[in-house]
Amino acid sequence: MYPDKIVCLAAEIPEILHALGALDRVVGISAYTTRPAAALQIPKVSGFQYGSAQRVASTDPDVAILTSGVQKKLAAELAQLGVTLVHVNPHRLEDMFKTVRLLGNLVGESARAMQVVERLQADIEDIRRQAQTLTYRPRVYFEEWMDPIMVGTGWVSDLMEIAGGQDVFRELSIMGRAASQRVVTSEQILTADPEIVFASWCGKPFSRADFVARPDFGVLSALQQEQIHELSGEVLQCGPMLIDSLRVMHGIIREYVQQRS
Repeated sequence: MYPDKIVCLAAEIPEILHALGALDRVVGISAYTTRPAAALQIPKVSGFQYGSAQRVASTDPDVAILTSGVQKKLAAELAQLGVTLVHVNPHRLEDMFKTVRLLGNLVGESARAMQVVERLQADIEDIRRQAQTLTYRPRVYFEEWMDPIMVGTGWVSDLMEIAGGQDVFRELSIMGRAASQRVVTSEQILTADPEIVFASWCGKPFSRADFVARPDFGVLSALQQEQIHELSGEVLQCGPMLIDSLRVMHGIIREYVQQRS
């Protein structure tokens, strides 16, 4: 028997369920959900890190879907109330495909899930092929938080590499599953000297003024060449919306390389 009442406490999950034809089973979503448009009519029952377990449980869900270690406290509270949980913990881009397949099995749409994965992979490979035609790969940096300074998680690094850049902190992003493991200093950023900066501060608008005001940041190649770009917060959600972020990254990198050629 497949679940009829699903609560999505991860913002990327409704879009996946929509692609699987199961959005009509969703009875509650995160306040951070942005897509698909049809999901925005569903009651918002939680934030991301914080939320009322009682409010979630009041929807009487067959299952609640959460993501990452950030939601472990909420997951524990829901478990104490007897709510059945599916708790995914993505880190690399490949994990997005695993989540789609997992949810396909959960709602009885495994064949459809494979089709969704194949479409996503085809979109990614198309952009990868385009990026391989670039004459060189510029140094790229992604900032997820400002105090302390944190670089992006593994899937963000994967996106930047596919888009045609060289992630200057790729090893740290891949090794650092937890945000606290991805902390860098201003001095490290200056040493890496990225040519392009992408930023999306988790849950907070990026402040270019604060970024450039850091000591000695005026010498950064990215600043001198006006290559500091804020990305949509959706880049921090490991779902199909990452394809849009990938296209944006590739467009910026491609234009920069063409200007330098």
